[in-house]
Amino acid sequence: MKRFNFSLQKVLDFREFEKKQAEAELGKAVAEETKIQNTLDMIAQAHASTVRTADETKDVGGLMAAQNYFRLLNQQKEEALMNLAQAQVITEEKREAMREAMKNCKVLENLRDKRKSAWKKENLKAEENEIDDIVTAKWN
Repeated sequence: MKRFNFSLQKVLDFREFEKKQAEAELGKAVAEETKIQNTLDMIAQAHASTVRTADETKDVGGLMAAQNYFRLLNQQKEEALMNLAQAQVITEEKREAMREAMKNCKVLENLRDKRKSAWKKENLKAEENEIDDIVTAKWN
């Protein structure tokens, strides 16, 4: 009995490679988005700690410094929010590319499975015919 040979195996291998590439790209995009989110969290924590410090400060110079620091934090926050929005768009594009790669791979995998199933049925039928021929030859 000869082995099953899927004629589109090279195409399937290439599609699986593309899928792995898409997974890696998606991972990078999600990591960048997480990094920006962590920056936003740090800015929020710095803002909260500065508010607590400013509440305890009685001198005007300290309050002015806190006010300037709030402006800096707000600028950093706005920049981080813009970067986050861009990163989310990129992540969604990568996610869609990943879905497409998975779909392309799945189509070929399903085709391979159907062809293998048909191949097995053909081989089973051929084996049954051989057995029938052998049994018939013995009785004759």
